Amino acid sequence: MEIMQATLPPSQQSKRPPMRTVVPLLGCALISACTASSEEVGPPKDALYFPTGLALAPDNSVAFVVNANSELRYNSGSISVFDLNLIDTFIDDWTKRQTIDDSGCTQDVDHSETLTCSNEGVFMLGGAGVRIGNFATDIAVQDLRDGVGGLRVIVPTRGDPSIAWADWNGTALSCSTSGHTDAICDDDHRLSYVHSDADVSAIPEEPFSVFADSAGEYAMVTHLTTGAVTLVDSPRVGKVEVADVVAGVFAADPSTGLRGATGIVGRTPNASGDIVYVGSRSEDRIQMFTVGRPINEAPPFLLPGNYFFLDAVGGNAGSSKDTRGMAFSPTGDRLYLVNRRPPSVQIYDTSIGDTGLPRNKALAATDICRQGSTIAVADAGDGERAFVTCFQDGQVYVVDPRGQSTVEDIVVVGRGPYAITASALHKKVYITNFLEDTIAVLDIAPGSPTRNRVVLRIGEPRPL
Repeated sequence: MEIMQATLPPSQQSKRPPMRTVVPLLGCALISACTASSEEVGPPKDALYFPTGLALAPDNSVAFVVNANSELRYNSGSISVFDLNLIDTFIDDWTKRQTIDDSGCTQDVDHSETLTCSNEGVFMLGGAGVRIGNFATDIAVQDLRDGVGGLRVIVPTRGDPSIAWADWNGTALSCSTSGHTDAICDDDHRLSYVHSDADVSAIPEEPFSVFADSAGEYAMVTHLTTGAVTLVDSPRVGKVEVADVVAGVFAADPSTGLRGATGIVGRTPNASGDIVYVGSRSEDRIQMFTVGRPINEAPPFLLPGNYFFLDAVGGNAGSSKDTRGMAFSPTGDRLYLVNRRPPSVQIYDTSIGDTGLPRNKALAATDICRQGSTIAVADAGDGERAFVTCFQDGQVYVVDPRGQSTVEDIVVVGRGPYAITASALHKKVYITNFLEDTIAVLDIAPGSPTRNRVVLRIGEPRPL
């Protein structure tokens, strides 16, 4: 099921109205009248609604969660901020002491190890979120390295299309000069044009995945239906803007006519000179990029570099198409990628070889579900594991990469698992369930009796 990949109607693709004037057409059918004030149709501040992107702060203190508003029930999407230490407290009370807080939490009737907390607002930081456009797909976090916990979140938004950004000061996100909490991102925080100039060029349609490089002070966004890659110049101090677009990075699939750039990840985002890997749904290769910065302080630009073919798995002579999520090991020496044709997790040696470039040599692969989407990697104390979301099946595959790699476990997590991220510090994996408005939390602590099981479900699952 490809809910997040539906192309907007032509009437929506050709227009770029300011976000604050978007009319939620579907919402008119769901409420009594279309004349409701913006406050009445504004998104809830304490609930999940079609959650997609998910990313953790570098210190693992909070999680930023994107609400896509995919039914257009409200007048915008939003970013919610969750307290990970509070989540740990609830889980510890439940798993170690079998106590249940009186905040709307109950034991799951079908899975006795799972605590379901219907009031997701309990885990959110009040007044910390912001409102963004509709149909946002992903989120990345950039460390601003200012010594006071400053971060920046960057979100591709398909509804405009645009790329939203907001700064985090340790207590709240901000993407507007209004100063109001939960304010909608203003025009300066929604990037729709190269160099913020409508006379230059609009960004391509369908912004999809995003990667932020803290050391390089930039972000890169892939585009699902054009095969393009966009570069966002994101300095710690100064103007944030779209600096470059490389179109046609990938050719169309000759059998379907479709093209697209999908997963994106940097090898060493906390070191200078990072190499960024970009996957495709239409070609059987991974394209690498670096970012050039002129010495005359001109805007940075994208430098397409080497590429390598995914020819170790699939068919008689290999050839794997439709790459989705990608993740590196913390050292950058291993690349894990999810592929749909054939359905597999593939592992590559990306350590630096004698030539000074990554080896990009296939190490192992294992079969997974047919609709694998996103992947996270963590070592909770007994070696790395890869965790893969299976949107169609409502599952997460746990892959042990040692040797030829094997599927260690398959966990039912909820309807439509979309984004996934892991914390070695908390020994948890967090998953957004797009089709039921929940977040599932997996325990991955070695030796735990509930290892690789959902121990907490945040939010009440939306009825079918």
